[in-house]
Amino acid sequence: MWKSLAKFVLKNRVLLLVLLALTSVVMGYFASKIKLSYEFARAIPTDNPKYQDYQDFKSTFGDDGNTMVIGIVQKDLFNLDNFRAYRQLNNDIKKVRAVEDVLSVPGAIELRKDSLGERLQAVRIFPDSLSSQEELDSAKAVFLNLPFYRDLLYNSDSVYMMAVRLNKAIINSKERTAVIHDINALTEGYSRATNTSVHLSGLPLIRTVVSDRIQHEMKIFLIGSLLLSVIILLIFFRSISTTLLSMAVVIIGVVWSVGIMQLMGYQISLLT
Repeated sequence: MWKSLAKFVLKNRVLLLVLLALTSVVMGYFASKIKLSYEFARAIPTDNPKYQDYQDFKSTFGDDGNTMVIGIVQKDLFNLDNFRAYRQLNNDIKKVRAVEDVLSVPGAIELRKDSLGERLQAVRIFPDSLSSQEELDSAKAVFLNLPFYRDLLYNSDSVYMMAVRLNKAIINSKERTAVIHDINALTEGYSRATNTSVHLSGLPLIRTVVSDRIQHEMKIFLIGSLLLSVIILLIFFRSISTTLLSMAVVIIGVVWSVGIMQLMGYQISLLT
């Protein structure tokens, strides 16, 4: 059997090489269409009790996987100039693509009774029309008198928090890198202008930083492993042609593997 197969290969080697080249080109085309998955990679089976508990928790309480948190340490935030700078940061972040809403001190509201309509109205505590320190001090007194915001938007250590809600579809796509970069640039500009310590956190930031770092390290690792393989093969075979042939076999195998992944509808994730 193996002897017959060897004769067939040797007899039709030109045809087989042409077919291999053509199919490799086709697979290379499909491999170029492979996409990265930016969604959460499921690391455990769906029938795992812990996974089912997590899904039950999400269905009951939801999740905040698209919320980014920006914290600042500012002992004199309610100085008019400092507050204007913080409000400007709030407004600039709202303009970033994919930002759906921002919760922070400048956007805080209070409920006031509408005696005519017999209902409650949401009124901003710090309107855009604030133009003097006296007006700001008056609004500050109202804000600090509302216990709801205590330990949510501020605490007694002069730490203030800003929650940024991002579009979930964009956070699960490659566009999130540009969004996080824009928000980072705005916070860094605010930090330099006001000499304020700014800290960023939240799942969108962590996912973006980690995935971008892994992609960068994967490229370095692939190039390094390719060079190391070439060196090892040259040491063993002492022949450039044999080394190139061996590397061609490896590269064709990789192209076929990625092409088949694309044909089967799979995407590359951090786990794969």
